[in-house]
Amino acid sequence: MDKKQHIAIFTTASIPWLTGTAINPLFRAAYLAKDGERKVTLVVPWVPLKDQQHLFPKNITFTNPYEQQNYALQWVEERTGFKSNFRIRFYPAKFYLEKRSILGLSMQLSRHCPSNPPP
Repeated sequence: MDKKQHIAIFTTASIPWLTGTAINPLFRAAYLAKDGERKVTLVVPWVPLKDQQHLFPKNITFTNPYEQQNYALQWVEERTGFKSNFRIRFYPAKFYLEKRSILGLSMQLSRHCPSNPPP
């Protein structure tokens, strides 16, 4: 049985949106998982294509979460110089233009993350 500590990092923004709320958790996940001593999951919002067009720079959009996950992992690998060893999970979200905010559509965000092992 794997007794590694599991750490889940939840955030309200994701690459390629270049804000601290997107970038800082991504780097945190990469460095926490680097040594392989713990399991790390980064949980980020998945916004529909029409919302991505308002958020992401240079007309970058994704048709599915897998594409965005690959983009984010490549982005962080290019900046850290090592291959990231963590998972990215997505929760449904919507970008509200009038509030300029991403809000989750799920009441239980923890269900988007694998169960933690018992203490």
